[in-house]
Amino acid sequence: MADVIIVRDRVPFPPHPAGQYAATCVDVIDLGERVESYAGSDPRVVSKLALVFATSERRQDGEHSTVSAEFTRSMHEKASLRRFLEDWEGRSYARDHLEAGIPLHDLVGKPALITVEHRRSTKGSAYAKIKGITPLPKSMPAVDIANYKRAPHWEDRRKRYEAEVAKHEDHARRPGAAVSIGDECPF
Repeated sequence: MADVIIVRDRVPFPPHPAGQYAATCVDVIDLGERVESYAGSDPRVVSKLALVFATSERRQDGEHSTVSAEFTRSMHEKASLRRFLEDWEGRSYARDHLEAGIPLHDLVGKPALITVEHRRSTKGSAYAKIKGITPLPKSMPAVDIANYKRAPHWEDRRKRYEAEVAKHEDHARRPGAAVSIGDECPF
């Protein structure tokens, strides 16, 4: 007897509304390694992570909406993660703080004021991107994060990145082979 399989077209994921929101970091996710390529350079494998924020915006089911930012795991002075965290802190990191290491898991529960913008992926899908972050003004209430549950798409993304790395490494063993790493956009 055949397995019962029902296939549907992917329902578009409504992006978080654009604008400025009170938010609280609800998750720090290790996405493993990913293959990235920039114009004029060869593809390389980098470690990735995501910071997930619950905002004051509510979904239809009454839960807080979430929006995320994905980063390469680097605290180099030009790294996006470092600039993002320094903007969130409202100050630059001291050298001794950087040498000791930044425990990202301690960010869960920390409030922020974020600016969300909409972008289009190369495939044409709309998605929300955190354009800016600052400390939450003292007069604004923080977002309650008691009901947050990690969405299953994060595990799917981690598996997709693992497959990209395996494909890249397989091609790297075969001289002259090109590697296609797919759409660079999160959705």
